[in-house]
Amino acid sequence: MNGADAYSPLPLEGRTLLVLHASVTGTAIDIAERIGRRGRREGWAVTVKSVAQFDQAELLEHGLVVFVVPTTGNGHTPPQFVPLWTALLHPGLPPDLLEDLRYAVFALGDSSYGKYNWVGKKLSRRLDSLGAHAVVERGEGDDQNEWGVESTFPGWLDTFFAAVDPLHPPVPGFVPLPPTALPPARVRLEKVASPSSSSMPARAADAPLLWTDDARWARLVKNERVTAEDWYQDVREIELEIEGVEEDERTRLYQAGDVLELRPQNSPEEVDRFLETVRWTDIADDIYTVSASDPNQPLPPHFPTPFRTTLRYLLTYELDISSAPRQSFFEWLAAFSEGDKEEKLRWFCEPAGQDDLIDYTIRPRRTINEVLYEFREAEIPPEYILDLLPPIRPRGFSISSSPASHNGKVDLLVAIVKYKTILSVPRKGLATTYLSTLAPGARLPIRFDKSGTLKLPPSAAAPLIMVGPGTGVAPFRALLEERVRAGAKENLLFFGCRSASKDFYFRSYWDQLVADGVLTLSVAPSRDQEDKIYVQHRIPLFADQIWDYLQRDGYLYVCGSSTQMPKAVKKAMLAVVRDKGGMSEEEAEKYWDALERCGRLVEETWG
Repeated sequence: MNGADAYSPLPLEGRTLLVLHASVTGTAIDIAERIGRRGRREGWAVTVKSVAQFDQAELLEHGLVVFVVPTTGNGHTPPQFVPLWTALLHPGLPPDLLEDLRYAVFALGDSSYGKYNWVGKKLSRRLDSLGAHAVVERGEGDDQNEWGVESTFPGWLDTFFAAVDPLHPPVPGFVPLPPTALPPARVRLEKVASPSSSSMPARAADAPLLWTDDARWARLVKNERVTAEDWYQDVREIELEIEGVEEDERTRLYQAGDVLELRPQNSPEEVDRFLETVRWTDIADDIYTVSASDPNQPLPPHFPTPFRTTLRYLLTYELDISSAPRQSFFEWLAAFSEGDKEEKLRWFCEPAGQDDLIDYTIRPRRTINEVLYEFREAEIPPEYILDLLPPIRPRGFSISSSPASHNGKVDLLVAIVKYKTILSVPRKGLATTYLSTLAPGARLPIRFDKSGTLKLPPSAAAPLIMVGPGTGVAPFRALLEERVRAGAKENLLFFGCRSASKDFYFRSYWDQLVADGVLTLSVAPSRDQEDKIYVQHRIPLFADQIWDYLQRDGYLYVCGSSTQMPKAVKKAMLAVVRDKGGMSEEEAEKYWDALERCGRLVEETWG
């Protein structure tokens, strides 16, 4: 907490609270909404919003703010949080700028990374240095814990509201809404026309709304399988062409290392299943005007005003019915259930019921649609649709092309997610399944995420070491296309696949670069021999070249799965640094940290 007591912040002007979230996977949104619901039950006027909707100057207008911030990868700031964080770091800000702000931070992260909850920790320190006052110790959620965020969040939430309740007590006679009581719905649905009306077309028949101001439309040019037909995994090379691009804009659309985001859609079959389960089929195509019930709980910013739509449209384009349900889903579903079903759902929301919840949802990877079917007796009013269901979040894919080499088109390397659960139930990834069904000519909304850390080295003369198993190799093709155009000749790539004859992505391109003398390539086909070989096993074979590159201000990029690969690669690289640099383990770790601090070491990994 902030120990500076020389100045006490001004009293709160009202029982008001702002909750800001910077979500990547959706967890931060869920946590922020749960804080909001608890606050409203206890008489607070709570506004929950994304930092992307927040003007930095607003910090001076609020007396109490909660920040829910995740850390991505090894200490990286979520893209939408960058503008606010940059503003807070401005060197000209006075140390008493936020002296009237009370705040709390709940950080989200993964303790398997060295910089666990780094963004939340940095934010707390910076707010303190600007004079703000922490009302409680920072909360921290850990993805590595079996219970996840539920291992710490409920207790932190109790502590937070116990701390802020005296700051502006409720009006005399106020009675908090019990935890089991159903709060008001977030939206109002007013039926305005029947589907047969010719004067008002159904929103569901239209294209999806663009979810952000910088989203745009693209057309699918190519959707081709690149793994062998008899191979267990379907990996696609997907090519997109952005609509409405002037010729001179093509090479400036994006940069090598950028990420393409798209917002997938639920399949008609899954939507129909949901509608049948909740008994909304007869009203699915009725047209409603959707409006906010409370100005403190506005509609998503990309919804038009007025917003006339159908339940089918919302379920197809806006709301996620295929993801694993979070605890808040069970809290809402319990409010619509009775008897034993309600009792079971509420048990899942208790600390003592977390193991049972994990056994029911996480291990078998049950989806929202599947859970709803098991609790299909629930009577869910349609106006609670935005409360019950999370939004479909955009998915990011590393771009495997440079705009100059592909005349502005965008290439992706996409592994179609398909597997069976421990219950032998087939499961598919929402975004990759959506992509796999698209035929050339299909139109889809996309946006470019340019906030990543994977950028071209500033000079073509700088050597580059790349480690990219599987589809993690995708951004390296983009980088090498640009580097080769610029005359770069010192490039070392470690590529991991399972079989050199089945899933060796971009093989002809790598072979050409090797033949041209601008690439050293080491391939680790893990299943082509009895003993499994991974990229980390190839690293010692190139120790001299790696150390030479690093000594000459070279860069090291690691991309791919965030499971065990980054740790194994780091261990192998540290061994090279120790052996070739004559360093102790501690010195090698410091050398590694220095590479990361100066931007010469970048890890871009995903779960």
